[in-house]
Amino acid sequence: MKKKLAIIVVILVLITLSVLGYRNYFKSSADSTTYSGTIEGTEIPVQPELGGRIADLKVREGQIIKAGDIVAKLEDSQAKISLDSVKSQQTQAQAKLDDLLGGARAEEIRRLEYVVKQAKANLTALEPNLKLEEDNLATNQKLYEGGAISKQVVDAQQTKLDTLKAQYQSVQESVNVAQASVDQAHAGNTQPAIQAQKAAVDITAQSVKAAELSLSKLTIKSPASGQVLYQHVELGQVVNPGTTLVTILDPNDLWIKIYIPEAKLNLVKVGGAASIVVDSYPGRTFKGQIQFVSNQAEFTPKNVQTKEERTTTVYAVKVSISESKDQLKAGMPADVTLH
Repeated sequence: MKKKLAIIVVILVLITLSVLGYRNYFKSSADSTTYSGTIEGTEIPVQPELGGRIADLKVREGQIIKAGDIVAKLEDSQAKISLDSVKSQQTQAQAKLDDLLGGARAEEIRRLEYVVKQAKANLTALEPNLKLEEDNLATNQKLYEGGAISKQVVDAQQTKLDTLKAQYQSVQESVNVAQASVDQAHAGNTQPAIQAQKAAVDITAQSVKAAELSLSKLTIKSPASGQVLYQHVELGQVVNPGTTLVTILDPNDLWIKIYIPEAKLNLVKVGGAASIVVDSYPGRTFKGQIQFVSNQAEFTPKNVQTKEERTTTVYAVKVSISESKDQLKAGMPADVTLH
């Protein structure tokens, strides 16, 4: 009898301990400040400002690169031609400005006067031919009216006369231009002309800078140090401006996003300390700091809690990792304890 009574007492003690342990477990769970999440890193897309064909691709997935390293080069033949062209225009504009500043030389004036003389001689030589063709047209028109020749002969003569008139007018314009140059040379270069040419030199200088900038943008460099996470394009592919060539993971900006129940939001503040534990380093704790607390409530994401807990109202909290970033990697599951 005593033996049975002892057994009953033992069973009652065990039941009592189980109940107390069960209650303590759920009490500790309810007070827990540890939450699960996944380590993430800031992903930086590398995108060109200009489009073109990829002539050289310098990186590959998994490669560690530094800020300023060349990621890719786009075909630059046309850009180089444009740069050479505007440089030539700059040289010509500067040469003209130098001439204006130096004034007209005596030999230059003699050359211009010779040009005028030659143009006037050409004009004089055309005058008899012009008078002859005008007379021929008048004769042909009379013959056509009398039925002696066809309309095609008259039209041909008219075309010949029009061509000669156009030539005469062109020579007359060349005489006027040449004479204006001589007059300008004798008068000297005016200040407005010099200022206008200086402005032309400045414009070509800006064009050179713009062409050099466009050429430099065909060499795409990494904006930050990190690891090439994804390669989105291939060598020889034609890309548009803003196309993501590669995605870089910044290993110095690792963080974890956790979700805090609304009831415990008063225990969380930006700048607060946190401890981080990962399976890869059992028994070791890494320091973290609360970087951001969402102002908007949401339902727990499906991939975080059970189906019953998905209806819980939570706030997203971003915890930055403060140390040992070379050991922790994006994608590692982690537990975060808030302090």
